[in-house]
Amino acid sequence: MPSADRVARLIPLQSMSVMNKEGAPGEKLAAQVARRIEEDIIDAGWPVGTVIGSELALIERYGVSRAVFREAVRIVEHHQVAITRRGPAGGLVVRAPDEAAVATAVGVYLEHVGVTIESILHARHIVESLAATLAPSRITEDGIGILRGILNRQATEDPSELSLHHQLHHAIAATTGNPVVVLFLDVLNALTLRYSAREYSAARRSIAPSLLAERSERVHRDHVAIAEAVIGGDAARAEHLATEHLNVMHEWITSPSTGGVVRRLRSTAPGLTSTADGTVAPSKLAETVAGRIHEDVTQAGLPAGAVIGSESDLLARYGVSRSVLREAVRLLEYHSVAQMRRGPGGGLVVGEPDPSATIEATALYLEYTQAGVEDLRIVRNALELSCIDILVERRDPELLERLTALLAIESTGRDDSFDDPSGDDNPHEDGGFDRGDEFDNGGAPGHRLHLELARLTGNEALASFVRVLTAVWPRHLARAHARADGYSGRQPPAGAVAAAPVRLDGPPQHRAADRAAHRGILEAVIDGDRGLARHRMRRHLETLTAVATPPAAGRAGMHG
Repeated sequence: MPSADRVARLIPLQSMSVMNKEGAPGEKLAAQVARRIEEDIIDAGWPVGTVIGSELALIERYGVSRAVFREAVRIVEHHQVAITRRGPAGGLVVRAPDEAAVATAVGVYLEHVGVTIESILHARHIVESLAATLAPSRITEDGIGILRGILNRQATEDPSELSLHHQLHHAIAATTGNPVVVLFLDVLNALTLRYSAREYSAARRSIAPSLLAERSERVHRDHVAIAEAVIGGDAARAEHLATEHLNVMHEWITSPSTGGVVRRLRSTAPGLTSTADGTVAPSKLAETVAGRIHEDVTQAGLPAGAVIGSESDLLARYGVSRSVLREAVRLLEYHSVAQMRRGPGGGLVVGEPDPSATIEATALYLEYTQAGVEDLRIVRNALELSCIDILVERRDPELLERLTALLAIESTGRDDSFDDPSGDDNPHEDGGFDRGDEFDNGGAPGHRLHLELARLTGNEALASFVRVLTAVWPRHLARAHARADGYSGRQPPAGAVAAAPVRLDGPPQHRAADRAAHRGILEAVIDGDRGLARHRMRRHLETLTAVATPPAAGRAGMHG
């Protein structure tokens, strides 16, 4: 295990102080420090269990005050990148991040933007169909044992329980070896369970025992058939059976007795943390309070800018100490659920949805899992081809007008004209984006067309996943180039000659090719030519990976 001194030596001197580093626009100093700590841990090889330094040593290393440092540590701990250990041998200890914390961050954002259960279930079809297609060629004998163990347990338990239902789906996704597939599936499952906890469960209690037994038998029979197709290597059959099974589950969950399909998701969880199997994990008091406030905001349907309550009101309402409430507020602020406004008429105010926390948590988790660029491309391919399907099928006059405006923008070759083509002054209100937000991916304008196409589908879950992937994409490409240059971190070791910076948007000739590809995709969608639009999108994503990825990119055993 690397020592704290060795970890410190792995961090280049020029990265020691954040005071001279320029953070993201509007980013607080504490967030900049947290980002620096996390990047330095990644550069050191993510040495789980290592004490990277005492509080005093790290304050000196990063050149900030104790108050700023402690706020930064809270962010790092919330990302589950490191944890503070007290005592003589204590300090900031590197830990393995928990997938459930990342899934929660994505789920909180989706709930905050008002995702519908219909959007969630549609996205599940895409992700689970992908998992069923990939799993048969990648499953191992250990994976076979896990699948059959789950089936044996479900044969003696009630397989209509959604938490049990998810175990097999999660296990199939895990056999793909693609961390992105597993993460997105778990996010969608957790959101389904949150919706179902109130809507589906109530209806389920009213179902006649004979019908419930019939449904239980159908679920188990479907699971056995899907698992055996995966085990037997029959990808086409596995994908078909998974789709049919999800169609049945979709019908059960969204039947009129459960309230319909257009209702906004309302969280029923008591905290902001949950486990991968959909159950609520034990959380600190501050996290529990943050979750209660979050639930109260969503249940009341409070709009952005509405005052939830003053600090004194909230202390009385939730019955906690001032320190606990303030820590809970910091969590809510980090997730952009709410912000504390000072002065007369102030208090805790409902915030605007902001995906930056979700993107950061996802990027860190995928760094830890060593997800490769090809892992990202495979999932992007499935999601963005589904966007094409939705857009071609819809093609109403308003959509065609938007697509034609996008085509005109791509034809100009001017990145500065790529604002929200709807002309909306508040693009976040309908899921859009502007040139200054996180979705610009640090100067990678080639992703903006992909983001806008996803947004135009009207599926909040699908659009959010595309946003996460396009934002994570440049970071993984940069890491891949760094590994190909012979070092594992964000910066070369002392004395090394740094390679030319990686242009994440590609050189001019590549940008011109991107523009041409975008125009071709848009023209095919406008013409209603689904096959050609899918072909052009698929080839474009393959080209993005091939052009930008060095030979050694990705992780060992890259999936083809």
